Amino acid sequence: MDIIMNLVQWITTIVTIASIVAASTPTPKDDEWIGKLYKFIDLLALNIGKAKEKAPIVESENGDS
Repeated sequence: MDIIMNLVQWITTIVTIASIVAASTPTPKDDEWIGKLYKFIDLLALNIGKAKEKAPIVESENGDS
């Protein structure tokens, strides 16, 4: 029973910390290494579907997106 309680406690702690990090940092572009790390943090924070924050759209100098 102690193993189950410890497992639930660790999972809750990981999800909570990942949620705090995901909520307090801006979403980077996906093609950078930090973007790949952010995707993993989003997964740990259970940010899926409509809960995910979209990456910012960067416009080029000529006005195209």
